Amino acid sequence: MSRGAAVVRQKPNVFVRTMPIVEWLPHYKRSWLPLDLLAGLSVWALVVPQALAYAAVVGVPAQYGLYTILGASVLYAVFAATRQVVTGPSASVAAVTAPVAALYVASTAPEYLQTVIALTLCVGVIYILLGIFRMGWISNFLAKAVLEGFVFAVGFGLIVDQLPKILGIPKAAGSYWDVLVGMVKDLGLTNAATLTVGAVAVGLLLLLRFTAPKLPRAFIVVILGIVASSLLDLSTHGVDVVGEVPTGLPSVGLPTGFSIDQWLSMAVGALAIILVSYSESIANATESAAKHHQEFAPDQELTAQGAAWVGSSLVGGFPGCGSLSKTAVSESAGQKTQLAGLTVAGLTVLTLLLLAPMFTNLPQAVLGAVVIDAALGLIHFKVAGRFFTASRINFLVFTATAVGLFFVGVVAGIVFGVLLSLVLLIAQASKSPLRRMAYDPAEQAYVEAETHPDATTPDGVLVVEMNGPLFFADAVPFRTHLLDLVSAYDATAVVLDLEATPVIDLDGADMLTKIHGQLADRGVRLLLTHADTDEFGVLERAGTMDAVGQANVFETVRDAVAAVTAPSAGE
Repeated sequence: MSRGAAVVRQKPNVFVRTMPIVEWLPHYKRSWLPLDLLAGLSVWALVVPQALAYAAVVGVPAQYGLYTILGASVLYAVFAATRQVVTGPSASVAAVTAPVAALYVASTAPEYLQTVIALTLCVGVIYILLGIFRMGWISNFLAKAVLEGFVFAVGFGLIVDQLPKILGIPKAAGSYWDVLVGMVKDLGLTNAATLTVGAVAVGLLLLLRFTAPKLPRAFIVVILGIVASSLLDLSTHGVDVVGEVPTGLPSVGLPTGFSIDQWLSMAVGALAIILVSYSESIANATESAAKHHQEFAPDQELTAQGAAWVGSSLVGGFPGCGSLSKTAVSESAGQKTQLAGLTVAGLTVLTLLLLAPMFTNLPQAVLGAVVIDAALGLIHFKVAGRFFTASRINFLVFTATAVGLFFVGVVAGIVFGVLLSLVLLIAQASKSPLRRMAYDPAEQAYVEAETHPDATTPDGVLVVEMNGPLFFADAVPFRTHLLDLVSAYDATAVVLDLEATPVIDLDGADMLTKIHGQLADRGVRLLLTHADTDEFGVLERAGTMDAVGQANVFETVRDAVAAVTAPSAGE
């Protein structure tokens, strides 16, 4: 090869792109193995107690949390493009899954478990379809203020939701506010032994959080809870325990017994779960890929998450997401590849085969403490403060989302959040992004007039740039702004630069036609520049070009200005 010749890298085929493990596994380095095994062990110690606790949040038996780890870890490792990301059960996703499942069947009904599993399958299939159709952009569907408000409220909500376990009293049905009101009414029923166990567990978790954050505190507290429960026979003192956890591997199969209409209905509910799940997953994968200098593929991440939750549903698990906390633990242990995820799956198999009976005496109050510990990580006061300082509108959206979710309900909060995001989008889009331009001799280019006071335009010529899409949401503000500028600068010719206009829809094209007519009535000429092929096609099909005339369409702003002035004008 000659010096300076470019090295052409062959693009991976579809099979390799879809299943990245096929690419990295044959090139696996032996020196990575101890690090991946240690990372897998660290994640296992963190995720097992969380899975047991989140199963209770979802409303299914504890062993189904372990099934979730197994199914998700194996298939995510096969399809994940980012080598250090860990996916698994999640507090926020569990908090969404339970109320969504309750839309279809009561949580106490025998069909509830199968409904959760079916929802998980819907989540996985929709994820995969989104990946196939390259719809990774859905991660931007929820405004950040909405998403952060949702997570903030879920954090507080989960704490309230688990307090009845800590107190040993029944939990009221309904929103987090309803649970809080019910708890206050039933405080007199508090079981002293349960409260002692729960308070000690919460205290130990908080102590370890601040003094030894790298230790698997949830695992430590769960083991101590099992030991204390067994030695002191806490169940005889009214302390609720997990009860028998079956030994053995789960059966593999698809959920059955649902009609086509029920599947379609659950697919709609699955979208609510995906909005929360993917927002956290994409943030985690993006951060990890950047940290390790890897190319991030959002569509492949959709496929990998889909495979994980299809895998989870096949063994009876529930939905989750890519986890920031688990990924941080794995990275600190030195994870190199997704072999760490396969290690987690292997250790989970051993747990199901050998260790499951040990969880029988685990107090429910300890699991409640584990959820509370995880929920604390969702409450970001600094984020709320940043919204308050930087943007009062975003802070109001953040607050409205949080309040709606806490007082009304999780599903209603998600719907409200989506509507708020759409309102914000339309409100921003409805602000006409017109900029007045002028010629700067020093830069020999047309620049924004407000920031370049020395730039000028010929008398009677108004040059404006449409800096954004011209579509239904901003068509009317665009017209108003443009006509105001024409009046303010007593223009006899308007040069509209469309170079920074990525989209023009039919409403935008019709508005241009209308503006041309109104300007013509005033004796003002409208000229268009930099219309690309797609924009030109829309304008032509809408009849705008017939109205404006081909003689008023130019390649550059200079050409348009020259057409309405003396040859030297604007130079």
